[in-house]
Amino acid sequence: LRPKGQADPLSLAPPRLEVAEPRDARRQCSRGTRQAGPHRRMALAQDEQPAPPSADVAQLASHDTGDDTMLACSYSRFGGPQVDQVGRIRRPMPADLEPGKVLIRVGASSLNPADYKQRSGEMKLLLSIQFPQVYGFDFAGQVVASRDDRWQPDDRVFGMCKGLRRGGLAEYMIVDGDICARTPANVSDAEAASVPLVGITSVLAFRKAGLVEWAKSGARVLVTGGAGGVGSTAIQLAKRMYGASFVATTASAGNKAEFCKSLGADRVVDYRSEDFSKVLASDNEEDRFDFIFDCIGEGKKCPSLLKSTGTLVSIVTSPSALCLREFLEQSETRKFQRITWGVEGFLSSAAGAAILDRVTGAKSLRGKCRGRFFHVIGTGNGDIMEHLAKALASGDLKASIDKSYPLLDALQALKHIESGRAMGKVVVLCSAASSSPVN
Repeated sequence: LRPKGQADPLSLAPPRLEVAEPRDARRQCSRGTRQAGPHRRMALAQDEQPAPPSADVAQLASHDTGDDTMLACSYSRFGGPQVDQVGRIRRPMPADLEPGKVLIRVGASSLNPADYKQRSGEMKLLLSIQFPQVYGFDFAGQVVASRDDRWQPDDRVFGMCKGLRRGGLAEYMIVDGDICARTPANVSDAEAASVPLVGITSVLAFRKAGLVEWAKSGARVLVTGGAGGVGSTAIQLAKRMYGASFVATTASAGNKAEFCKSLGADRVVDYRSEDFSKVLASDNEEDRFDFIFDCIGEGKKCPSLLKSTGTLVSIVTSPSALCLREFLEQSETRKFQRITWGVEGFLSSAAGAAILDRVTGAKSLRGKCRGRFFHVIGTGNGDIMEHLAKALASGDLKASIDKSYPLLDALQALKHIESGRAMGKVVVLCSAASSSPVN
């Protein structure tokens, strides 16, 4: 697929990393650009944009040395936070582009639990992983060069990488043109980068429940973990894209509960003092839920809360053979990564699927949900990105940003997302301009 000896533009770099900027520079950049969400991390409104960085900080954050390298956050082996590093790696060039690809100057990316789970080796038995791995499924930025007729230089785009490919926590990256959507003019790169993975995952879940975009379903919806990245997005989409009549969620009392209410939740159950499976239980069919979206691994407590025709979808509980087959197909993984020998055959066989579903508990949950239990894994999807772009442009969906960090402080951003304390999304600003609103 490429000349012999040419580096893979998606891996972006040889194993060798140069030392990142001095600590003093990192502290100065951090003080100048890190930001907390407005009023204890409430959803960012369009008129509440982060302040532009100072000239000195902008110069530090540009990192452009004029050579063929760039700043990136990556790791070169599986492990814990100790394997993470920020340094200079090979910069992808226009000459690296294959048909259907675009080269992007990254304005911002965002982190998700999938990032550190993959670093820990969660998928190493399923796929062959090449190192180094650059963090960041999500991206937003400006097209530099394109071999896709849909995109031209200077176009602003955002999206999520397909499969387990990443690269957003870098100054430049190459992506598939068909996973991108045009960034709305009234949305900054930081806001746009916070949406793709959580938005795509949420839409896939709603579709599993038979709900249709921009239709008033009148559904009763429960989202567990409403203050997280996926949960905070799902609450908004349930009300505004899928026309739910009632949305309940779980969150700790105080700031997180108020945050969920600001997004549209009609009821917030304090999971620390109450058991939501008991508080929301009802003998009345009409008071049960048409759709339950489990974002934190509480799926096994949910079947009794469903209507007789209701659907339970999880992104944590009981992954199924069907889910893994759909992910491999939708992400077109076999085109760019080697799937471990025997995996596809095992997942496709009746015996293999039955064994996996029994071990994970998917079979048991399907039985309790009258066959209406699904597990979903998000992957790059241009069609869904168009819906999310429309929702952002209209204000039906607002970015929920907990904190933003400059690329130099990406290790701190990883520490924050891995702590589990984030309320909304953790964003990494890969260029100084990404923190400024777009007029």
